[in-house]
Parts: sequence; structure tokens; C-alpha cells
Amino acid sequence: MKYPNNLDLLRLLAALGVMALHIADLSAQPALAFLHGFDTKIALSVFFIISGHLIFMSCERSNSLADYAVRRVRRIVPAYVVVVVACAVLGVFLSTLPPAEYFGPAWWRYLAANLAFLNFLQPALPGVFTDNPYPGAPVNGALWTIKVEVMFYIAVPMLVALCRRFGHHRVLGAGFLLGCLWWGGFMALAWHTGRAGFAEVAKQMPGQLMFFLPGAWAWYERERLMRHGHRVGVLGVLLLWLAYQGDQMRPTPGVFLYPLALTLCVFWAAYVLRPLGEVARHGDFSYGIYIVHFPVIQTLVQLGVFGAAPLLGMAMSLVITLGLAVLLWRHVEAPALGRRVPAARLSPV
Repeated sequence: MKYPNNLDLLRLLAALGVMALHIADLSAQPALAFLHGFDTKIALSVFFIISGHLIFMSCERSNSLADYAVRRVRRIVPAYVVVVVACAVLGVFLSTLPPAEYFGPAWWRYLAANLAFLNFLQPALPGVFTDNPYPGAPVNGALWTIKVEVMFYIAVPMLVALCRRFGHHRVLGAGFLLGCLWWGGFMALAWHTGRAGFAEVAKQMPGQLMFFLPGAWAWYERERLMRHGHRVGVLGVLLLWLAYQGDQMRPTPGVFLYPLALTLCVFWAAYVLRPLGEVARHGDFSYGIYIVHFPVIQTLVQLGVFGAAPLLGMAMSLVITLGLAVLLWRHVEAPALGRRVPAARLSPV
């Protein structure tokens, strides 16, 4: 990147923010209710905004479409496959079913659906986490966003080509409008019919273009935004405050202002604020934290750790998740990306 930035720090904080809220939800412990202060919507939105920013940059700077595709596959698929297979195999030790029943048709459906990024088709493993306090929670409820991310990866080369032909303002503006219409239309149906399925459809692609494409716009406009300095942050905060004056769960004007305001805030924090250190000098652990934390929390809940000592459960979740993220980076992600980092630099301390 041309400018020193805080993008790695923002992604790490977003991953930890999502994890914090999932600890509160999945454990259902009143002592951990304070974790609901973390806004999952902001955390996920920051992920999508940064993704739009970096993936458009990656596509624009790739030597070819094949080069872009290989980079995207290497970044997201190996670690994802390892986590899905590990959960499927190790789930037998947590299942209420004997191994002969556990490794049956439902197990194979889970493996096939999740490896195909179609987690919603089979979110649960046979007999696993069935008595946990959060009803209907999947084995790994964080993976639904990876499907959205993959769909965005597929769409980016076409969007970049259109931006080169018609200009990024027109193309990204039209895509943002499409995302708003998709999200707003299905959320309106959800409110009028009372069917939660419409709300689930609303947050899929192309609804999340509301966040990806403002991030992409910030990449194209990075030089101009940099010249405005702290005024970008002031405007972003003011617009974010204005967006929160309306109901964020209904298709109100504030909902559609929110991704634009948050994009300005993210850009300001990433590029205008002084870099707060090389967070990823030991490795980029944010993706690993994001895809492993959910089953770790679920396991500790089933083992009764949260019930016996909620704060200990929270601490163990953090330590175990970070440890697994480090191992995932060192043995899966970094090799897949071709990064030869000395072992001493991969230590989490």
C-alpha cells in the first residue's frame, strides 16, 4: 500500500467485536451481558467495507483474471476448508450420538453443504450442541458471511471492467442503489409478513453491496479523501450519528446513509489517523479468529465452563481462539499465500 494504514488493526478489532457479542449470545450468561455493548452490525460492516476496498485494489493491480482468482482462492479457501472439516470430524466427541450414527447421511450433508459455502442447507452436526442455551444456533454461525464474500469476489472482475468503461461513480453508484433496493425490499416484506426468512434473504448478496461498494469507492477516491484529512472523519461521525436517529432494522433513510457514513469513518481511521503499530507483524490473525471463534464458544458452553465461571469462559474463548488462529495462519494461511515468515515472527507474543 502507498500509505501506512490501520486496516489490519480495524479488521482485528472487528473480528474481536463479533466474537464478543457471540460470547454473550451463545453463553446466555447475565454476567456477560455487558458484551452486548459491542455492535455486531458495525463489526461486520467494517469487514465488508474493508473487503470492498482491498479486493477492488487487488483486482485492479492483478496481472490477469487468473492471477486475481488464484490470489482470492488462496486467501480464503484453505483455512475455511480446514475449519469445516475439523468441526465435522471432531464433532463426534461432542455429539450425543454414537459414532456409527454420527457419521451418517446428516454428517455428509453438513460436510458437502459447508464446503460448498451453502451453510444454510445443513448448519448443524448430528447431536452436537443440541442442549446449548441458544436455540437453533449452528455449529459455526459465522460462516454465512463467507458465502457472501465469495459471491463478491466473483462479481468484482465484472464490476472493475464496467468501472473502466463507464467510470466508477456510475457503476458503483448503480450497484449501491441495487443493494439498497434488495435490502429494503426484503426487509419491508419481513416486517409486513412477519416471516424471518425475508430478513435472511435481505442480508445476502446483492444486499451487502451496500457496504462492499462504498469501500471500493473509497479506494478509487483515496487520493482526494486523503487531501481532506480529518474533515473526512468529522463528516463520517456526523453522518453516522444522523443515521442512528432512525430504526436500523427497518428500511428507513438512516439505514441507507449508514454504510456511506461508516465508510468515511473507516477511511479516516485507516489512513488519516496516525498508524498505531504494525499489528500484523506476527501474522494476519483476523480471518482465523473470525472463522474459529464460534465453535470454540459453543464447545466451552457445552462443557459447562461458562455456567461454572462466565469470566473464565470468556477468557478461555479468547485464548483458545487466538491460539487456533495463530496455528491456522502459520500452518495453513501463510503457506497457501506463499509467505515465508520466520517462525519467530509468527509468535503471538
